[in-house]
Amino acid sequence: MDSKELRARLAEAAIMPIITVRAVDKALADIARLIEEGVGAIEIVFRTAEAAAALAEARRRFPKALIGAGTMLRAEQVAKAVAAGADFLVSPGLTPRLHEIVAAAGRPMIPGVLTASEVLAATEYGYDLVKYYPAQPSNGLMVLADYANIFTDVGFVPTGKIDASVLSQYGALRNVVAVGGSWMLGDHAGSPIREQIATFRKAKG
Repeated sequence: MDSKELRARLAEAAIMPIITVRAVDKALADIARLIEEGVGAIEIVFRTAEAAAALAEARRRFPKALIGAGTMLRAEQVAKAVAAGADFLVSPGLTPRLHEIVAAAGRPMIPGVLTASEVLAATEYGYDLVKYYPAQPSNGLMVLADYANIFTDVGFVPTGKIDASVLSQYGALRNVVAVGGSWMLGDHAGSPIREQIATFRKAKG
């Protein structure tokens, strides 16, 4: 998969749940439920020892789903994610060394950005799909609306304190490809995820 295909598939998915694995069986149950409810893309964050096993088993059980590995910070995490079968990688930021590691791994990555300088740096490395993080704490709706006029070819995947209440607002931004978060896994999930996906797509027009 290249970055162009990744961008297209994320645009179709609209919402990307972000899962922290505490127990593999529980994570797989959550993934099965989300896919049954219409989710097409999932990010498993590599912050726990169980993440790689959960991702590998998810790839086996749900071969049609787009499953990525998040919080890529170091070479060993990238190696484990690739070995587990991650379709794509996600990082909260971008450094020259991390770019080299990911380029050698042969998987598309969504690097994290916040400032205009960081977006510009990412584009100089060839990225046109980036993660805007943390979205809500940094007034992401207003910032991304402005970025749409500057970085006209860049697609953004905002994450960070997003919930169902702001999906239509993010969906209305022409440079937002999809949104990520974990709200649908908690006590404040909001409406059924299928309805939330429909809300985002409707805002896209």
